Amino acid sequence: MEINRFDTIEKVKWLTEHNLLCKQNGFKAVTASGPENMEGVMAEYRKTENFIVIDDTSDNRVYSGRPGWFTRSTITVWVMAAVKYNDGDDYNEKMKLCREIFRQFVARLIYEKQKLMKPELMFLDLSNILYKELGRYSINGACGLYFMIDNEAPTDLTFKQNEWE
Repeated sequence: MEINRFDTIEKVKWLTEHNLLCKQNGFKAVTASGPENMEGVMAEYRKTENFIVIDDTSDNRVYSGRPGWFTRSTITVWVMAAVKYNDGDDYNEKMKLCREIFRQFVARLIYEKQKLMKPELMFLDLSNILYKELGRYSINGACGLYFMIDNEAPTDLTFKQNEWE
C-alpha cells in the first residue's frame, strides 16, 4: 500500500500564501535547519518583516504500534513578527498576531483532516500540539512562537533476505 506522505514545507507554504491574516501582514514562508540555522530569515530579513519559518529537518522515532511499526516525525514551525525596539505595545500587538495565525493554521489543518479527509493528513496527530512563545529577548527585533506537530506514518520493517550477503 502506497502511503500519501505529508509534505511539511509545501503545506505550510500553502497555508501562509492562502491565509488572509498572513497576506495582510506580509508574512513570508521560508525554511531553516533548526533554530540555530535561520538561513531563510537571514536571506530575507532586509525585505520582509514577518516570517513563517519551516524547519526542513525533523526529529524522528521508530516505534512498535501493535500491530506494525511506525515512524513519528516531529515537525516544527515558527511564526515570527518584527517588533519596534523598546515598544511594549507593538510587542504585545505582534504577539497577538502570531498567536492568531497559529490558531488559524491549526484550525485549518483540523478542518482539512476531519471534514475534507485529505489523505496526506491521515497520520498527522492534531490531538496534542506543543507550542511555546519566544521570550521577549529571545531574538532581537522579533517576537513570536513555535509549534510542533507529530506525523505518525506506518513504516515497513519487513526483513528481506535479498538485502543481505
